[in-house]
Amino acid sequence: MIPTIFRIPISTPGTLSIISRPRGGDWLADEIHGLKLLGIHVVVSLLTVEEEIELDLRDEKRVVEAAGILFRRLRTPDRGIPDRHRTQDLADQLGAQLAAGSNIAIHCRYSIGRASLFSAAVMVRAGTRAATAWSCIEHARGLSVPDTDEQRQFIDSLGRARRP
Repeated sequence: MIPTIFRIPISTPGTLSIISRPRGGDWLADEIHGLKLLGIHVVVSLLTVEEEIELDLRDEKRVVEAAGILFRRLRTPDRGIPDRHRTQDLADQLGAQLAAGSNIAIHCRYSIGRASLFSAAVMVRAGTRAATAWSCIEHARGLSVPDTDEQRQFIDSLGRARRP
């Protein structure tokens, strides 16, 4: 099973993508195998604990790591914003991994709002202007992002924090 992938047009050696969240339960290993076949090196989940239980994705970290893929988690409520310091730290780490050639895939429940928000955070922390980041993500997803004005302001503030 090859998951749906939305590659964001950026100019780094590695790729940044939003992916459909993996199907859970008995399908999970096949979904992760598909990500491995796509050359994904890092998976980032923005799901809450409650969503992981509901979607039968409690084993996602274990299955992803067993496939030789790095797993990162940034629990974020639907239509909300993540913790600022954790976002900056993880976005900076992933920016360095993109520069080193890693292929990164980010998902939330529907792979629209939170996944777009965190993708924008990675891009902005790496030096992309916020408006450009949103435009690139909208192009990749074919949908208007972000979900809320609060999310747009959050990304704008991350960009201002990076500028000298």
